[in-house]
This record gives sequence, structure tokens and C-alpha cells, in this order.
Amino acid sequence: MNRLYRDMNGKPLSRQTVLSLPPEALQERSGIPVKCAPDYETLYEAVADEIIHVLRERKGEKTVMILPVGPVRQYPVFARKVAEQRIDCRRLWTINMDEFLDRNGRTVPLSHPMSFRKTMLEQFYERIPEALRMPPAQMLFPRHDNMDDINRAFDEHAPEGADLCLAGVGPEGHFAFNEDPNFGHVLVPDEEFLADRTRLVLVNTSTVDMDALVASCGDRSAVPPFAVTIGPHDVLRSKRMRVVFFAGMFQRLALRETLFRVPTPRFPGSLLKLRKLPDGALVPQNITVWITPVEAGPVVSQTIA
Repeated sequence: MNRLYRDMNGKPLSRQTVLSLPPEALQERSGIPVKCAPDYETLYEAVADEIIHVLRERKGEKTVMILPVGPVRQYPVFARKVAEQRIDCRRLWTINMDEFLDRNGRTVPLSHPMSFRKTMLEQFYERIPEALRMPPAQMLFPRHDNMDDINRAFDEHAPEGADLCLAGVGPEGHFAFNEDPNFGHVLVPDEEFLADRTRLVLVNTSTVDMDALVASCGDRSAVPPFAVTIGPHDVLRSKRMRVVFFAGMFQRLALRETLFRVPTPRFPGSLLKLRKLPDGALVPQNITVWITPVEAGPVVSQTIA
């Protein structure tokens, strides 16, 4: 397994060094802007402001964003600021990162408690004042039966890449539902994974455990077994990448792997430091990482208190 780590100058780092760095050294050693908000309320305010900044920067031109469910609490803040500041969102296009599928591979309905589409409608779209919000057709959600449509939407509306991608990174490195593609008897070449677009995936055990902890009180049976996700190709083509760590101490390892690990599909979050150009070349991406002191701390092991 690729366990190579580098600092901002390309100097090798040991894994133990990476895990033990104090919070104040994360930006200095990685060269990546690490914005440590004092609390979660401030974090979500900052993420909402980032969305608004991109909209203002576009000056009324079509704006395409890739948005996740996780984190979520920035969306009501964004909608409030849109109303207060009278920000025109009518030329905003959003493409959701992913959605759960049931055991038969069908998109979960809006009535399902873990429907990402339902969450986005309630926490984002319906909170934007009607006179300022985009038409419903400009909120795109991947489903089991529209994967090619999502790919065409990227090609048509974001031919040079989305204007903003918000991403979280899970404990084993997944962004959206893009996990290490290799499992069991399945072996996927790196270049093939990097070319993946919208597709169906099995929700692997570590992701089930994480979602059960944060969304269903530890009930693993409540987590659907499959998902549809946009792939690395369209995520990595984004012009602006903002990575948010918001879920507590269990994201400390993922933060440090994302910052320091040499990009590898074995830990997909490390790939977010790259941008994919139209010719397929991969170049460094200027990402910004948002955290709170809870996620910033060193990675330690201890008995349960």
C-alpha cells in the first residue's frame, strides 16, 4: 500500500510525524491553507460565505457547483444570507455528489430518512426566497437511471470544470462515495479510476459504520447498501476545491492523510490536491481546508474513558 507522505517542499515525512504534528503546524508543513474555525457555527458561516463569494465573483454568469450532503448546516446559513443580501441565484446550477440506492439498486424515495435529495430540498432550495432561487431543473441529483444525463450536464454546463466543489473526506478517504476502488477480487488501474464518471457503487463497511454513527444512532441496518456517485473525473476538474472536516475526532486521520499523503486512489481524499486538465494531465490544485479544533488535534490512541 502507498503510504508515502511529503511536506510542502517534497521532503519525505514519516507516518508518525504526520500523525503527531501539532495543529498549528498543519498549514506550515503542508503548504495548504488550513482554516481553523473556533466552533462549528463559525465553520458553517465561513463555508456559506465561500459559496456566496463564488456567486459574486461570477457576476451573474452561469455558475456550476458540486455540493455534498455532509456537511449540511452551511445551507440554511447560505439561504439566510441570500435573503439578507438579495443575492441572485437564478443562474446557479448545482449537481449533488451522490445519493443512496436501496438493496435492489433503485434510488431511495424522498420519504426515505436518508434521502440526500430530500435534505437538499429542505435545507437549501426551499429556504432560498422564490424570487432569488434557480429553477428546479437547475438542481441536478444523480439517480440509478440518469447517470449519463449527469455526465452530459457536466459536459454542457461546466465544460471547463465546476466553479466550486465542496467536499468532505471520510475516515478511509472517500469523497462523495468514491472509495478505494480495489476490494476483494476487483482490481482497478489508477488511470481507470481517475477517468470514472457517474456510476453505481457498493457502500463499503467503513462507510456504513461512519454513516450509522453520524446519521442513525449506530443502526447499521438503516444505511442503504448501494449508492450512485459522481466520479473522480468530474470532481477533480473543478476550478475551486474546498474540503470541509466537520464530524469530530474520527476525522483527524483523514485530515492529515489528505494534507500530506502523496495522491493515491488508495486514499481518494489525497487526490483532491490535484486538478485534472482537459487533456487529462493532473496538476496541483489550490485547495483550502476548513476544520475546527476538534478535527485539528494529533492522532492518538487511548482506552475508552
